[in-house]
Amino acid sequence: AEPGFNGQNTCKGPVQKGLRYNMSGRTDEPALPFPLADGETLATGVCCDSAYAPYAEPKYTFNRTDVNFFATLEQQQLPVTFYDSVCGIPLFKAPQNRTFEDFKADTIEHGWPSFRPAEVVDGNVKILDNGYVISKCGTHLGSNLPDEKGTRYCMDTSCISGNPAARD
Repeated sequence: AEPGFNGQNTCKGPVQKGLRYNMSGRTDEPALPFPLADGETLATGVCCDSAYAPYAEPKYTFNRTDVNFFATLEQQQLPVTFYDSVCGIPLFKAPQNRTFEDFKADTIEHGWPSFRPAEVVDGNVKILDNGYVISKCGTHLGSNLPDEKGTRYCMDTSCISGNPAARD
């Protein structure tokens, strides 16, 4: 493992600074299955460290008072675009084909921001054979956990809190 990682670095670059929803710089995460490596943040661990690939950020991270996910979203024009925390490409636009309240209820029910196929930005998100969801940049985003409504992208808030990549 390289310094700052428990496993291998699977990302094509560093996690952005200044992530949305106050997701930058989180290092004290006792709910993880094993401690973050020295110098590793929650976003780097969950989105880029191969050792954490089978795991997720702690359930209901989005609901912490200092994250304030839904209160932040309610201040924005809908649908909201969610960006890769490493490369800044758009991943999801939500809500689509459902209300904000339905998106919120789905997320609260499952414990992680939960997106449906209509909300995926075409070509930027893929589901691997093992159910892991990654961006076209290779950032680990979460898992596909289908329910009675079909495909459900359960995403780690840390990995979808990026800022848009600068346009060339």
